[in-house]
Amino acid sequence: MPELAVLEFYVFRSEGEISVMWYVIWTTTGCEQKLGLWIKDYVPADYYDDCFVPLIDQNKKINGVWKTVHKTLFPGYLFVNTDAERIEAFAERIRHSDQFAVVLSTDERFAPVNDEEVFLIENAYANNGVLGSSIGIIEGEHIKILSGPLIGKEGLIKSINRHKRTAIIELSMFGRVSKIKIGLEIISKL
Repeated sequence: MPELAVLEFYVFRSEGEISVMWYVIWTTTGCEQKLGLWIKDYVPADYYDDCFVPLIDQNKKINGVWKTVHKTLFPGYLFVNTDAERIEAFAERIRHSDQFAVVLSTDERFAPVNDEEVFLIENAYANNGVLGSSIGIIEGEHIKILSGPLIGKEGLIKSINRHKRTAIIELSMFGRVSKIKIGLEIISKL
């Protein structure tokens, strides 16, 4: 039987109470949507509030025309919104799935999603599950983001590709450092 693993994300109410946590479910790459549908069909609704697979907008040039396509942001992972009292029952229920599914943890205890991870999850969830592209400018040697999920996160950008309209950011994700390609259009260079 696979070992349980859980990552949590906290949202605080104005009174300061913890009301919501995000947990990460690890599954087979390419089966994220299928597992999400299984959860919606077979896990009782009172075990969780929502479950989603974050997608990302990526600009691609297809036949000479720039188009926006959706790709899975974290292949092999989906996120469930629940609380500490219900996660045990949720994790037990997904063990009965016909797919590989494990709720992530570290050192046999629940580990919160770190601040770097939170901004991607929050931005995707707030935009119907899709992390959009950012728009920015280059001022001298610095990048300034004008709109999109990278606002205020310029320090995470490790490189940009102006021709492909992408940026590579580096984050500590799921216990390891990951490079993530995010849409970024540079509209001017000053």
